[in-house]
Amino acid sequence: MPKRLFARPVAPAIAPTLDVRGLTCRYGGLTAVDGVTLSVAAGEALGVIGPNGAGKSTFIGLISGAISASAGTVHLGGRDVTRLGPPTRSHLGIGRTHQIPRPFGRMTVLENLLLAGRHAGGRESLAATRARCREILDRTGLDDVAFAQAGQLPLLRRKRLELARALALRPRLLLLDEIGAGLVEHEIADIVELIRALRAEVEAIVLVEHVMEVITRCCDRTVVLDFGKLIAEGPTSEVIADPAVAAVYLGTATTAPAAPRPRRSPDPGTAPLLAVRDAHVTYGGVRAIRGVDLNVAAGEVVALLGANGAGKTTLARAVNGLVPLSSGRIDFAGHRVDGGPTDHVARLGMAHCMEGRRIFGTLTVEENLLLAADGSGRKEAARRLSSVYDVFPLLADRRSQSGTSLSGGQQQMLAIGRALMSAPKLVIFDEISLGLAPVTVDRLYEALDRIRQTGVAMLLVEQNLDQGLSLADRAYVLTHGRVALEGTPQHVRNHPALRSLYVGEPGAEE
Repeated sequence: MPKRLFARPVAPAIAPTLDVRGLTCRYGGLTAVDGVTLSVAAGEALGVIGPNGAGKSTFIGLISGAISASAGTVHLGGRDVTRLGPPTRSHLGIGRTHQIPRPFGRMTVLENLLLAGRHAGGRESLAATRARCREILDRTGLDDVAFAQAGQLPLLRRKRLELARALALRPRLLLLDEIGAGLVEHEIADIVELIRALRAEVEAIVLVEHVMEVITRCCDRTVVLDFGKLIAEGPTSEVIADPAVAAVYLGTATTAPAAPRPRRSPDPGTAPLLAVRDAHVTYGGVRAIRGVDLNVAAGEVVALLGANGAGKTTLARAVNGLVPLSSGRIDFAGHRVDGGPTDHVARLGMAHCMEGRRIFGTLTVEENLLLAADGSGRKEAARRLSSVYDVFPLLADRRSQSGTSLSGGQQQMLAIGRALMSAPKLVIFDEISLGLAPVTVDRLYEALDRIRQTGVAMLLVEQNLDQGLSLADRAYVLTHGRVALEGTPQHVRNHPALRSLYVGEPGAEE
């Protein structure tokens, strides 16, 4: 029987350890978490999964108190903690890890733990807190680096330190947010074994995770969020095997398969417009891209697909020069561009419609657009502006309105239009469907099809498989930062490995 690390007694549970009712979070017109009701019993580990933008991390923030609820309640062991802040909730027994580890980098590993330990220690002596923290370091495999600077640790050990700091709070309820993110296979296996061993040490665990191995091997039950709503719950093996859950991840739950479009076949004798060769990206200790090869021909639409955390956005940012390569090479329009400034890439004819829209909210629609055509000359800028208004007539109607006055879908139109104002040879579209209603996404993709017909090449970063394949000539599917599958839309859609790349294999926990 392993020695317990915490003095907090685990009393017989009369009420669930965690009980949330109608939990809701709104940001302006966006509902990030929409009326979620669930409970977690003592001794239980609950998994929370869902596609990118489903509201998972917001849900964890609502439970920890880092985010205030717009409606609903949170009860811990029968006590209403809805209106209590994070420090009080941690005193009462809620410990949390963050997706990106946030240690005090210039302090030692032990000092990081002592800060958390003293916060939860009450009248405990410093010597007792220190002894308890050393026990936690030993239990989490960090005792050998107790006096090392936390900022110098590799990613796996920083993940372990994030977990150790949460354990130092003596939690009844442990919230783990994407603890598997950025880890390679053997590191995931290490963290899984640690979580499983710690189940005897805390009353209950909630894991938000996109690495399905962590979910299948650690969780008794799993719930699925999509557009902030709880759409499925049950034993983990049953949820993972549910075709409706796979449909949410693959994007087939809310969209009907699009009518086939004519496909372009690149001329094998012509150099690609964009060529990525053996690309590796490591930043913040995360090994995000591992040996990726990718081509986009002139006028071709290539979909870059994969589950949340697969490395799609990182690869897109590396192509545009926003993230440096650790090794490898990127060529665009006949020039090597890795290591160069982003404005050089833009001058060669690459535009990037980034995830999150990133428009200038205080500027008008037309001012946003004209900024992207700076230096093109008045007549050329007017011509490009007219072309954008042809694709998006609604923007012409709202040309004098501020960016903040637009709806989410209209802001995305503006972001796409702004990318077109540079007259690009290739546009990277990164998750343009994120957080939008299906009918709005359909309209955006109709606009992309019109743009495609003008000969503009596209690298289409999408989690929604059906949307991405509806427009693509070819597709790549990433997992753990590697290309796991590539080919024509038909080949990718019908490949037997596709489902497992998004949601894992049913029964994998066995």
